[in-house]
Amino acid sequence: MRIVIAGAGEVGYNLATSLAPSHDVIVIEKDVSRFERVSELDVVAVSGNAANVKVLKDAGVEKADVFLAVTGDDEVNLLSGLAAKKIGAKSVIVRVENPEYVDRPIVKDHPLGYDVLVCPQLSLAQEAARIIGIPGAIEVVTFSGGRVEMIEFQVMEGSKADGKTVAELNLPQNIVIASIYRNGHIEIPRGDTVLRAGDRVSIVGKTEDIEMLKGVFGPPVTRRVTIFGAGTIGSYTAKILSKSMMSVKLIDSSLDRCEALSSVLDGVRIVCGDATDIEFLIDEEIGKSDAVLAATESDEKNLLISLLSKNLGAKIAIAKVEKREYVKLFEAVGVDVALNPRSVTYNEVSKLLRTMRIETLAEIEGTAVVEVVVRNMKLVGKALKNLPLPKDTIVGAIVRGDECIIPRGETKIKYGDRVLVFASWDEIEKVEEIFR
Repeated sequence: MRIVIAGAGEVGYNLATSLAPSHDVIVIEKDVSRFERVSELDVVAVSGNAANVKVLKDAGVEKADVFLAVTGDDEVNLLSGLAAKKIGAKSVIVRVENPEYVDRPIVKDHPLGYDVLVCPQLSLAQEAARIIGIPGAIEVVTFSGGRVEMIEFQVMEGSKADGKTVAELNLPQNIVIASIYRNGHIEIPRGDTVLRAGDRVSIVGKTEDIEMLKGVFGPPVTRRVTIFGAGTIGSYTAKILSKSMMSVKLIDSSLDRCEALSSVLDGVRIVCGDATDIEFLIDEEIGKSDAVLAATESDEKNLLISLLSKNLGAKIAIAKVEKREYVKLFEAVGVDVALNPRSVTYNEVSKLLRTMRIETLAEIEGTAVVEVVVRNMKLVGKALKNLPLPKDTIVGAIVRGDECIIPRGETKIKYGDRVLVFASWDEIEKVEEIFR
């Protein structure tokens, strides 16, 4: 596949790195240092402004299967996306940071011609709201057109799951534990597998049944939520949560911003104050929060707010992290969930680049999770144990119609099954080839 990427920043560079081994990748970048860096990859680098039609033609956009506009400039992304579509690019994905251009996290088939318009800020806010709504959840991924969800939970000390076997949990029908991440390894659980505090458990189930998991792996229910930072992410998260039965408090140091939002966010208590002032946090009873979201513009400030809140007694701390390399650091020192806006763009691009065989691509603790639709008649009727899957590749669950099936070695594949496969990143292409 021929892929043209506009922008070699953090997102563009990482996309080029992952796509270059399997596709013809052309990267457009005007910054000299970024251009030199991306030139070291197995890609064709084109120097220039992606919004310039001549530069786009020099990059061969008219022959592109996919054009990705991921520069740090919204206007350049939007303009280059329009031009690329007009010139002949088959599919166009555009990233925009400013929510004024979109009213939803992800817009597909945009009236102006974009195939996908992604706003990472709103997408992150939506994910934060879903995680807060399901206590203990770390990540939520949707499969099968929204009918099935995979949620990664962390087993919290003292929760109902802590010290119990999988069988003792008595999970609802159509909900399965697909994998457990423990001590740096992923394993498939059995009925007698004992869950321990700190385990990261991937659950697959029908979307409407996932609500029944509240209180199993984390606190019983989320009643009080405190959000720090009234920017795009904080205000949008507060807007989503205000429609629930939760008590939502939004804190920001800008008086003007607080006054502006007070007339917009109904059902949200807005407080103006310094989130790094421990006396202020004590007065606002932050320690009684079931969940806190640190969404200020500073990664360092978000880390400090999260740790202070946890120290005061807050049950769960979620932090927005702009630098991807900080994510594991944040979680290592005590932040329960660290969310990075740029990873949203990467995930959406991955979904588009996958054919009908691989519907969705996600990442759980460094392991790729792919949803594969069985179309290969040679596989139909075969038992899972007889499939030529790569070593350490795990079939976590099978979605058959409205049913989620716990797979065994003897489980036979049927045509149209949606199979959730856990595999290392370098084995994805092999998995795709098997089901092709």
